[in-house]
Parts: sequence; structure tokens; C-alpha cells
Amino acid sequence: MPLSFKLVVCITSTALFDCSTSHEIWLNKGLEAYQEYQQANIEEPLEPGVGFPLVRSLLALNEATGKQLIDVVLVSRNDGESGERVRNSITHHKLPILRMSFTGGTDVTRYLSAWKCDLFLSTEENQVRTVLSTTGSDAFKGIAAGLVVPSINKTASTKFNLPQTSDNNKTTFDNNVSVSSQSHPWPEGQLRIVFDGDGVLFSDEAEIVYQRGGLAALRENEQNKKDISLPQGPMHMFAMKLQEIQKELGNDNRAMLRTFLVTSRDHAVTKRLFHTLTEWKLKIDEKHFVGGLDKTPFLRAIDPAIFFDDSIEHIERARPYVPTAYVIYGSKNNSVAASEIAARETLRMEELD
Repeated sequence: MPLSFKLVVCITSTALFDCSTSHEIWLNKGLEAYQEYQQANIEEPLEPGVGFPLVRSLLALNEATGKQLIDVVLVSRNDGESGERVRNSITHHKLPILRMSFTGGTDVTRYLSAWKCDLFLSTEENQVRTVLSTTGSDAFKGIAAGLVVPSINKTASTKFNLPQTSDNNKTTFDNNVSVSSQSHPWPEGQLRIVFDGDGVLFSDEAEIVYQRGGLAALRENEQNKKDISLPQGPMHMFAMKLQEIQKELGNDNRAMLRTFLVTSRDHAVTKRLFHTLTEWKLKIDEKHFVGGLDKTPFLRAIDPAIFFDDSIEHIERARPYVPTAYVIYGSKNNSVAASEIAARETLRMEELD
């Protein structure tokens, strides 16, 4: 009898592990030098990457329930030989990942539908854009995807400053302010996943209205459509799958998985959002409407395994503190390259010197 999982996550080796050193060798010295480096360090386990906490926590749900609810598949453009270090690292970290694709250079997105993938995590921008493109193949329909963004050293003494954005209503907090939840700890082993709203759970319809007409136009649009559900966004099906898993966990293990919505919307534009969630029969455990405030203090209090957002500004603010995945979706991301993150980080490091 074929296996049937409630959720299938496909993740690249560079999203699961910290492959920054070997990746730099591949970029600067070529494939042969990369293969030699991997072979020379084959017994040296790779350190956990940004996607590691999510994968570990998801797989722990299988162990806790004794059910095969979730499958994690490693997908890599390595060939089988170069991938041996990755396989050894999986064994070292005791991750029960059994299924893998080593494509020898072929784009791994070719095989996502064959794996029946629900969520794809990668560190390569073009792969994520391919999956989330509204003009792309129907083969990717229903697959959520996020660009896993490298974290920043949390102990840096200098504040993480962003360039000014076009949103003059945005209020920011000093992210050096402690918002630790140690005094009110979360349940041990709990998996917490945070979604943005527009452009992530929902389509970018509201974002387009806001860009064209500002806050007043958005409020008028949402009031006029308060009884019309928002279109589905790229993470809609993934969120629904998480809800199915919560049901499978039962009362004894229900607290092991908790979902959050942290959105820039305020109370004045929430009616349509609540109507949409009701129509979808989707329950999000916690909802935070921050009304233009910086999301980062809320994210630090939540301390999630992953935070999904379609705004490069929100991602940059959050990534020193929580694992982040950039959802490259919608009109505002058509001309925004994720490489801007690397460029801004280079500038920031120059300022620190």
C-alpha cells in the first residue's frame, strides 16, 4: 500500500544546512574544486542551516504521534558522490529523512510535482520564482515556496539599520530592545510558524490597491468587499495542510503545532480578512494586526521555526532574530531581486568595519 502523507516538504541542501563555505568555493573556483573540497571534508558534518529548525520540528511530530504525517525530501543539484557529505550530515544530526533527489545539475523544481510537494524551500531565487510565478506551469499549482534567507549574527553590537522605504507610515522599534519570552516560555518542543497576510496567505489584491491609492483607497476597497473572500495566496494550501496536521495531533499533542498571522493591517481593514478565514474554514491560532508597526518585536516574542513574508523590508528586519523565508510573489516583487539582500548586507558590513 503506497504511503500517504498529510504534508510533503522539499528542501535543498543549502536551505537545510549551512553550506556557505562550499558554495563560495563552487562560485569562485568551479565545480571541480567544489567536489574536491566536499570529498576532503566528507566526514565533517555540516552545521544546521536556516531551514533546519523547521524540518527538525516537523519530523518530531511524526515521532510524537506515531503517525507518518509529514515527509521531508532532500532535493539537491549535487551528484550522488558530491552529496555524500550531505547524507552523512543528515545521519549525524539524526534527521529521519529517507527520500532524496540528487540531480547532477538539473533544476530540482522539475521533480517537485513527482514528490507531491506542498512546500518548497530553497536558497536560490530563480527556483522560488519559478514555482511562484503566476505565469508558470500548472505543475506547480498548490505548491508553496520560500527563499530561505541567511541569518545575521544576533550579537553584533551595531544596530541593524535599513534604508528608508517608501512607506512613510511605517513605524520602527529599536530591535536591540529585549522582548525575550523567557519569562513566559512556550511549551517545550512546540513548532511555531508565522505567516504574513497579503501576498502570503492571501493574494496581493489589497497590496495593489494600497500601492495605487494609499491607505484610504485600501480601506474603501476592503469595506466595499467585506463580504467577498480574498483570493488565495501562495501559502493558502500549506496553511490548510498544517490545520489538517493539527487535527491529526489530537488533544494530547495539539499544543505541539501553533500557527500565527502577523500582518501590517489594522482593525479598520480586518472584517474582510476574518470573513475570508471563516469561508476557508481556516483557523489561525494567533492573529496580530500591527497597523504599520515593525513586526520584529512580535516575531522575537513568538520565536518561530520560520517566518514567511513577501516584503523584503520585513524579511531584513526579522532575519537577525528568527529564521525567515522570502515569498517572492505578487506585483511588488516583480522587479525586486532577492540579491538586494546580499548587496545591503555587504554595505552593512562595510559600515561595521
